[in-house]
Amino acid sequence: MRAHLTKTAIIILLAAGLPACAGSKGDYPSLAMRPFESGVAPASPAPPPAPIRPATDPARLAELRAAAASADSAFAARSREADALARAAAGQSAESGSYAAALTVLAELDTLRGKTAAALAALDSLAAEAANALSPDPALAAAQSEVAATLAREDETIARLWGVVES
Repeated sequence: MRAHLTKTAIIILLAAGLPACAGSKGDYPSLAMRPFESGVAPASPAPPPAPIRPATDPARLAELRAAAASADSAFAARSREADALARAAAGQSAESGSYAAALTVLAELDTLRGKTAAALAALDSLAAEAANALSPDPALAAAQSEVAATLAREDETIARLWGVVES
């Protein structure tokens, strides 16, 4: 009997739930394509382009350029003296005073070159930040190129002087 009552209860519940499935005609969603499904975007006015703002402070760029220029001018002044000392040390033994003086001035040039490299490293860091922000900055790129060229010139000078000392 109990099984018969359970089956009867299930049939009654199912029968009671069937009318809920049969709603009115207008309750079903349309199967027509919606505008975004057609692949054609609805015509809407494009937003005005956002102005590209510099990623870095112009004063910071000027400061880094000035630091590189100052280090380069000190490098140029010291390299004139280094040139004379390198020529005097050419062909001398490593124990000679002229060789020691040339090594000392080359070490000083390397220190000054390091100051230029530090300015370039700061510019590189700013460029990385600008790239992460997707904010290109032409002034930053120009400063970076300028300081990189200065550093390359200083590297060439040091290499040339080492060549003179070692000859």
